[in-house]
Amino acid sequence: MKCYVINLDRSADRLAHIQQEFARADVPFTRVEAVDGRLLTQEQLDALVDPVQRWEIRIPPSEIGCFLSHRKCLEIVATGQDAYGAIFEDDIALTHHARRLLTSADWIPEGADVVKLDTFKTVVLLDNFRKIPDSACQVARLYTKHLCCGGYIVSREAARRILQRMDTISVPVDNLIFDPAYELFSDLQIHQVTPALCAQIGLASLIEADRKQERRRVIARPSLPALIVREIARSYRRSSHILSPSKLWTRLTTSKRWTKVPFIL
Repeated sequence: MKCYVINLDRSADRLAHIQQEFARADVPFTRVEAVDGRLLTQEQLDALVDPVQRWEIRIPPSEIGCFLSHRKCLEIVATGQDAYGAIFEDDIALTHHARRLLTSADWIPEGADVVKLDTFKTVVLLDNFRKIPDSACQVARLYTKHLCCGGYIVSREAARRILQRMDTISVPVDNLIFDPAYELFSDLQIHQVTPALCAQIGLASLIEADRKQERRRVIARPSLPALIVREIARSYRRSSHILSPSKLWTRLTTSKRWTKVPFIL
């Protein structure tokens, strides 16, 4: 199983960072030149984006570049000889036990299409926990939304199927793969490593800046009462895996577990 890291030509600092991370883990990787969405013409952008807007905001050029960069990696996996490939973005930190999971595919559950290696630290629903031999991690089936594409393993066959949904861009790549609101999620058997093998560490993100700018363009600033309600709702969501009656019932009556996937260096 080979590792592929997405990196823009102009992001030499990120390349140096990710080289240190993989060197520390003693894992080789192949750099994949990222697509810079800012260099695409408006005509190119218009040709790539689905005319039917399915996401909450208009997809900015940086998001389009990210989507195309992951598509490049998936094409490499889909046309390669290995049964699995691991795809990473260049702003992640790797845990100390990364080598065990990235140098062998013997631990990947049978039938798994995608194994999510990173964590967004939101509450997710997991089931069928399995201890990964010679590791501090478990792997479990993922049933709910868990965004970000900082690191994931994809099978060759699944890469081919995912690519069939990537001719045009209607949502960001992490929503396409890891969000049940879109059709692909239900067509894939997705698993989650816990504790996570990697996590994004908050390096300056052009994508996040563009998302915020686009949201400001289309969404008016909420009033003070609306802000208060939003913060109360946000606090509830953070603890809803404990407080929600339906989620508590799930915990008591099934083997499924609502939890946040931790990341431990």
